[in-house]
Amino acid sequence: MSLFPVAYSLLSKEAILSHIKENYDIDKPVSFEYFLRGMNDTYVLVTEQAKYIFRVYRADRRNNSEIAFELDLLNYLNVQGVDVSIPIRKKDGTFINEFLVFEGVKYGVLFSFAEGNEKPIHAIEDSYLFGKAVGQIHKVADTFNSEHVRGNLDFVHLIENPLKIIRLHMEHRQEDYDFLYELAMRLKEKLIRHLEEGLDWGVCHGDLHGNTNVAFTDDGKLIHYDFDICGYGWRAYDVAEFRLAREIHSRHDKDEVDRLWEAFIKGYREVRYFSENDVKVVPIFVALRQLWLFGLCFSESELIGKADFDNKFIDSKMDYFRNLDLSFSDSI
Repeated sequence: MSLFPVAYSLLSKEAILSHIKENYDIDKPVSFEYFLRGMNDTYVLVTEQAKYIFRVYRADRRNNSEIAFELDLLNYLNVQGVDVSIPIRKKDGTFINEFLVFEGVKYGVLFSFAEGNEKPIHAIEDSYLFGKAVGQIHKVADTFNSEHVRGNLDFVHLIENPLKIIRLHMEHRQEDYDFLYELAMRLKEKLIRHLEEGLDWGVCHGDLHGNTNVAFTDDGKLIHYDFDICGYGWRAYDVAEFRLAREIHSRHDKDEVDRLWEAFIKGYREVRYFSENDVKVVPIFVALRQLWLFGLCFSESELIGKADFDNKFIDSKMDYFRNLDLSFSDSI
């Protein structure tokens, strides 16, 4: 009997730990636990002297070159003084592990643990510090180069691919999809007008919401991690995720959102230039980030089931897009 095709497999925790013991110079493990399933599988390794994160990338998400780019970026940022979680070398001097599984090849990387505390950013001071830290990442990344290929966070990534995925899951709601498509084209048109004036483009983290992916230490440092969605893109898009997260977590308190956003931009601009044109397009990228997330949720439903992505889920998303205020750029 032939093996039945598999879309997603979970590696044996015991086998991964055995692999780590064999391939890394680390002290005696105390515990190794499966911590989180997301766009990849995350494990926490505790040894007698240190703590680590082991990430297993999904076979359908990342290839070797894309991961190597991410690791090059982390190592470069670290050398330039940016506090980030860095990859740990194996005994043979390489960083990336390969695991042959039913669906292809999964890659695994051991990372240093970002010591500190995650916390939702509700304080002005935290928002200001986060803005400075993001500005530092962008400033240092301006001089980064890698021989490895990484995709762009461009119109294809933000609009075309999400719409293709969304369309497949909204065939029963053609009117809603048509509205969403027309809205996306309007947003793209508005963005193109700003591109003519010039928008900052460079390496982006890709997930700078500020709720996770950054640890605040007791001595005031911010340690960044999880660059899995990094790539070349518009910096206004990279910071738009922070704005979106504040809108979501501030329960529609626009005054609070504006105060936190102003503190963030102030901190960013103390480190790196950010034009008024870039600031003006952030609301456009906030909406496009929501579109990208909409598509991401549907793509994940193939693995975790459609129960959480039913008509009520679509209703909530369409409510956001149908009530989107586009007047912010009508006079620009």
